[in-house]
Amino acid sequence: MSPTGPLASSRRPVRAALAACAFGIVLLAGCATTTDIRTTAPPPTQLLSSATLELPRDCAPPRGAIYRTRFVVQPDGGVAQTASESGDGCVQQALREWVSSFRYTAVADAVPMVIDWMEVTASRGG
Repeated sequence: MSPTGPLASSRRPVRAALAACAFGIVLLAGCATTTDIRTTAPPPTQLLSSATLELPRDCAPPRGAIYRTRFVVQPDGGVAQTASESGDGCVQQALREWVSSFRYTAVADAVPMVIDWMEVTASRGG
């Protein structure tokens, strides 16, 4: 049973306004556009070969030290612009020489890369 009288007529404009708002929200939601925020990843690189990393006998990296070397893979697959972020000691020199020996598959454009290295030792038969 629906109410009658002056109170019933004052509810109709409120209901109509709520219905109009709901319809407007649905209409606006249907008009919203989505933005594709994905970025294109650089083409994958594939390491084909590298020399063996050799540290000089008198070169002892401190336990837990991490060494970062940046370089650029050239379109022909060679490596250029090797640079150590942590100075110019014997470990850094060995890492730059090792990274310079890397050969990759050819890429369309030069690709900046980074490698982190840390010496890990463990006892045998533990």
